[in-house]
Amino acid sequence: MELLTLWNFVVRRWWLIAIPAAIALLWSLPAIPDAISPPETYGASIRFTAAAPPDADNATAVPENSTSGTYEDTAYVPWLASEYVVVNMPQWVTSSNFAREVSATLQTDYNLHISADDLRPAFAADSARSIFVVYFGWDNEAELEKIAAATISVLQTRNQQYFPQFAYAPAQIVPLDEIDVVRTVPPMTTRLNPFIRIIIGLAAGLGLVALAEYLDDSVREKADLEKIGLEVLGVIPRT
Repeated sequence: MELLTLWNFVVRRWWLIAIPAAIALLWSLPAIPDAISPPETYGASIRFTAAAPPDADNATAVPENSTSGTYEDTAYVPWLASEYVVVNMPQWVTSSNFAREVSATLQTDYNLHISADDLRPAFAADSARSIFVVYFGWDNEAELEKIAAATISVLQTRNQQYFPQFAYAPAQIVPLDEIDVVRTVPPMTTRLNPFIRIIIGLAAGLGLVALAEYLDDSVREKADLEKIGLEVLGVIPRT
């Protein structure tokens, strides 16, 4: 009986369910084809070590009786300076200037024309555990290999132009990994998002139906009168 009552609610106010569901469907419609059949995308990641350029004053030999050859000068300070280099590199990699440099390198070295605006979303980077990592994402495997190679070139040869601290010499950037492009698949949560939105729209519609029925004090059936203690003397049929 309860299920029949609920069904009557839905039939009586179906439009309250249809409106939010239709809005959710229209919102999700452009993403449904990619959710069903994801486009081919490729990714790669390369780890780098980075060292601050050597100090011009310390580039010469240290005298035997000099106090400048302590552990702090010869080991700790260079390591600390290198950590600062690593920490700041991701900010440059994700900037528009870096995308322009890679775009120019691609055009010069590989005769590949990709605008800086298109390239910028392809880069992500972090510097966790004092290791500088660059992540790449692109929709063409061959182009991604060239983008990664151009990135290494820019990191090694252009950093002096964007970091005034490297006035004496550019920072030393060394890749730890070979360029290894792999096919990537969007995460399951991304693929399910359009359908989740539609389900939320249906749930919102059902909630509106429940609220409308709760606020509606109209009498439609004999049971509505019996619930409030009134005796039914007769029922006039619809036909």
